[in-house]
Amino acid sequence: MEEIPSLAVVCDIEYGAWRATVLKTALELDIFTVVSGSGPFLDSIALASGCSPKGLEVLLNALCPLGLLKRNENGYELTPVSDAYLVRGKETFYGDWCLTAQLAWPIRARSADAVRTGEALVDDYSDQSKQDDWVADFGPAMMNWPARLEYFTRLWKSVGVLPLPSGEQRILELACGPGLKSMALLRGNPEARVTLNDFPGILRLTRKIAADAGLISQVEPLPGNMEEVDLGESRYDLVICGSMLYYFSGRRLAEMLSRISKSLRQGGALIVQEPIADEWKCESEAALMAAFQLLLFAPGSEVRSFEEYRSALQESGFRQVDLIHEDMIRARKGGMFGGGRQ
Repeated sequence: MEEIPSLAVVCDIEYGAWRATVLKTALELDIFTVVSGSGPFLDSIALASGCSPKGLEVLLNALCPLGLLKRNENGYELTPVSDAYLVRGKETFYGDWCLTAQLAWPIRARSADAVRTGEALVDDYSDQSKQDDWVADFGPAMMNWPARLEYFTRLWKSVGVLPLPSGEQRILELACGPGLKSMALLRGNPEARVTLNDFPGILRLTRKIAADAGLISQVEPLPGNMEEVDLGESRYDLVICGSMLYYFSGRRLAEMLSRISKSLRQGGALIVQEPIADEWKCESEAALMAAFQLLLFAPGSEVRSFEEYRSALQESGFRQVDLIHEDMIRARKGGMFGGGRQ
């Protein structure tokens, strides 16, 4: 007898939407901020939030198994996660980014339109006008930067980027966000210097992290759009570009890669870290979900396979392109770093 296919895959995806719905509802009502300020009792939370006790109790209870609230004999209280990232007014508040980008359902409700037309539903999300949203995205880094710094240190060692060659190394991180990828290369390398490029509002956060990490003397800001700022010529030994080049395609990508190549010294390298699709674009969930999200939010974007990246990089003058990690490519302008799949 032929086995009947299970509906579990579909149901799991559908159920995940309900979890997201609970979080979205709580953020829209600012529940975590209310609980933080009004105390644990249902009636006081209802009064402060303007919600009915009946409906509110259902929502608060649903947040408990998600790890965002705890309930005891006294009522409700925040968990360490919700207290850290979901209370409005804190430097690490992540709720606005969730609502603007991750849970932007008015846009997601029109996703079929993007598929029909092949056009994004909003203006370019990499534009400077969106920098306040990006600051909200990077807010949690103000709390978790030590762990992320350790992660990138281990990652650089595993792919052979650390230890750095001896002597002064000049490093540029484009669209750096918190800047932790490049800062991880500075520890134990007092002669190395990093130039951090991003929009001014983001760099204020980045410089605070550098100061807290004791690395501020080794970093310098380069504020502005990565397509417009002066990258110089033969200035850097290493350029890092994380989760940004998939916003570029066609001539725009070629021009950006050419500018990066020009900025590198002979023997330098470009490292691209972002979701990289498998050859047939049917297996790598992280890359393919990123591609679908970019279809909605980023005009002209493209998530590429390694082979597609290698072709684009070689056309821009890079002579050796290696896949050194599942989401990391190194392209050499000469022979500074070694290893990887060619």
